[in-house]
Amino acid sequence: MKKQFKNRHRMLESFGYEFAVHCPNCNEKSKVISPEAPYYTDAIKRFICTSCGLMKEKIPDKNCFNQNVISYGNSWRDGFINIGGNYDWYFGYPLYLQAPCCGHTLWAYNIEHLCYLEEYVEAELRGPSPYYLSVESRLPIWMKIAKNRNAVLKAINKIKHGLLSIK
Repeated sequence: MKKQFKNRHRMLESFGYEFAVHCPNCNEKSKVISPEAPYYTDAIKRFICTSCGLMKEKIPDKNCFNQNVISYGNSWRDGFINIGGNYDWYFGYPLYLQAPCCGHTLWAYNIEHLCYLEEYVEAELRGPSPYYLSVESRLPIWMKIAKNRNAVLKAINKIKHGLLSIK
């Protein structure tokens, strides 16, 4: 029986509560924590490295309407909440969960995001057209096509194996 994926219409923002990142000080696995959704103003965002003890806090900039300044795309802009791309949204640190794949870089914010991507990619049958802002609708074509399925799943497993080997 073919594996199926039922669209849950999850937006990328739903995975933005925690990011596994490289520490800028020691390059070990660290995390950026955002207890509130990116739209809440005055919510403190924290960077924590358990290897070297580095910790940073940040409150995102606001515009003249007292709203967080949010940017969507693949480039980093200081002072903004930068959603999308292979870095955390608040400090711009590179993601820890990355692997080269099919001439591109496969990345995930955290293990939940990685498992969601795995579930989507390994499915041979996918639900009807996804919500236009959902993770599924925003995935690049190279991740969605059947001919790359094995390569993408291999990259996901490589990332998972790397996590298991961390102390």
